[in-house]
Amino acid sequence: MKRLTLLLVPVVVTGLAACSPAPRDDTPPPVKPLKVYADSALTETFTRIGKDFKATKGGVEVEFVFGASSALQNQLGDADVFASASREHMKFDSKVFASNRLVLALPQGNPKNVRVFDSFAQGADQRSFAMCAAEEPCGAAARAALANAGPADPPAAKAVGQDVKQTLAKLTSGEVDSAFVYASDVKTNPALIAVPMRAAGGEPLRFPIAVVSGSPESKRFYDYVFSEPARKVLTDAGFELP
Repeated sequence: MKRLTLLLVPVVVTGLAACSPAPRDDTPPPVKPLKVYADSALTETFTRIGKDFKATKGGVEVEFVFGASSALQNQLGDADVFASASREHMKFDSKVFASNRLVLALPQGNPKNVRVFDSFAQGADQRSFAMCAAEEPCGAAARAALANAGPADPPAAKAVGQDVKQTLAKLTSGEVDSAFVYASDVKTNPALIAVPMRAAGGEPLRFPIAVVSGSPESKRFYDYVFSEPARKVLTDAGFELP
């Protein structure tokens, strides 16, 4: 009997272990990152706003896709939020959260002695400039500024960027002598100075934002962009508030 008992004990224990319920996993499922598409002019400000949003709103990760507004508006399949540089490139119900001004950016000290518009006329002392693609808000504003300057045949840009960051890079790389960009692009770059340009009608360029997916997180981010901390990030970078 003693031998039989020794043989049965492991069998009984094994059977009980097999019937025991698996431990509960109370770990909450991972939160899907928030996908925000935004004009490249917002690269620095929205990156900062995204970090602040994560820190104050429960650790929600924010993934950004920056680029030209005209291109982004056709790539929003997985977007939660879209921030454009123009209402013309916004097909959702939106609200303006910031505005910007067109400027001509020059290197500090203006080493090429660029005189706005006069230096762009053909001749021995002609200076070069870059501008955004015509379909972009910054490109349309630059074309309007050149047209308002008076010449019947406005000078052509030496280089064209697909968005404002590419346009600015044409100047900082030395490819051109000047570039039509936004005031915020110059304010955050101490190596540059800005000559204000008068946009058509004298109005600033307005930036709208919209909720795309309708998720709770997308609405929270949208609201956060209008919060005082986010507005301070924008104004510190050279944006204006509506």
